[in-house]
Amino acid sequence: MRKIWLILAACLLLSGCGGDKGAPQPEAAEEESAEVPAGLTMELEHQVYDPSLTSYIYLIENGTEQSVDFGEAYTLQRQTADGWKDLTMRENAGWEAIGYTLGPGDTMALTCGFSLFEETPETGEYRLVKEVGGSTLYAEFSLGESPYTAETPYGYAPLEELPEEYGIQDLDSDAPQVDGDAGVIFTSGATLSAELIPAFLEKVAMDVPCQLRTVQAYGESRPMVIDVIYEDGTFLWKMRDAGEITQRRFSYIVTDGTDLYLSNGADWDAGEQYGDKRVFLVPPMAGEEWVSDVESMEADRLAENTARYSLWSDDGVWNVCLTEEPTVFSVSWKKEGEGAWGKRFDLQDWDGLETAITGIQWQADGMLLLTCETADGGASKMLFDAETGSLQTLSSGTPRQESQLQRNGGGYSSAVSLNQFKNKIDKKVSFLIC
Repeated sequence: MRKIWLILAACLLLSGCGGDKGAPQPEAAEEESAEVPAGLTMELEHQVYDPSLTSYIYLIENGTEQSVDFGEAYTLQRQTADGWKDLTMRENAGWEAIGYTLGPGDTMALTCGFSLFEETPETGEYRLVKEVGGSTLYAEFSLGESPYTAETPYGYAPLEELPEEYGIQDLDSDAPQVDGDAGVIFTSGATLSAELIPAFLEKVAMDVPCQLRTVQAYGESRPMVIDVIYEDGTFLWKMRDAGEITQRRFSYIVTDGTDLYLSNGADWDAGEQYGDKRVFLVPPMAGEEWVSDVESMEADRLAENTARYSLWSDDGVWNVCLTEEPTVFSVSWKKEGEGAWGKRFDLQDWDGLETAITGIQWQADGMLLLTCETADGGASKMLFDAETGSLQTLSSGTPRQESQLQRNGGGYSSAVSLNQFKNKIDKKVSFLIC
């Protein structure tokens, strides 16, 4: 759907720089421009935002028969008594030199906001202005009273703040909603607001941050409320049941052909291979009509990257990926405002005994536990410190490895030389898309 026709952005990222400060600045948008082809449109995700929210998703849809090219640049305008007025670009603000190609029938999601402009967000009427395929596109929006705020960017109040009987009153269509959307409500013989499910799946497919709330209320039992929040390539699953809140993180949405699940396996088979502890995205037998959508997402995912199993730490900062290479794993780290890092490791560079990784698990202390098959037909458990890159064998079921551990100091806790291991794996540094 998108092609990068300028590679400068990658160089900037590797060098630790921000945007290309020398890139051309967008000129003040003119009201008169080339006629916009029918079917080429641009709109913001929502029409009204609270002024506290300063960054927004916008969508460009190419409903024409030709591809269109464009870059990152845009401007914001505010409506005044004298008409539309450009906001003032900050000094030294600029754009990363990235170019996109959007094919016929495709839609792309991008981000705009106030961070590049001197003016602060205030209640009023605004519009986004952008050059796309030689035409100037406009998308109007407002700042004012809205459920989309800095604290509630997806229009939902936090799960922890909901009233005890949340969801029950929403079964009555005349009752006011508690917040922006009540969510998808499943009750005996009915499913309300089901259109939110395909909308959520579509946003996930475009890598747009979003949230889906489902409420299950049957009979006289207290409603069970589940939030699924998609951000930075990970799904945060939170469930409130009988007043208790539990949460877990997942990497993908998958299907078994009947139901929809959150999973750490890139598809159903990969999840089965690594003993995935998946959860339902919607209640059993309630998601069949969206199976084809999820299957399409799976096909695109498997075609575009090599990850087959991807597990996030509880805080969503660390990620480990397994591929079809049985002894290889990649570890990555990313934190908003601080950067990102990633490396590829191969257990064959350790002691040559491990033939396949059969399980991975983040520990409470942030260490990564690896369960492996060994060349001797046994199994081993290894502890990996993602921050230092050190690897430690905890236990082994093979005489060969046990004797090796004893030579290294006895017992079942012998750490590899950090320098030796790093010297080997540094030769194989690469990034995996997870």
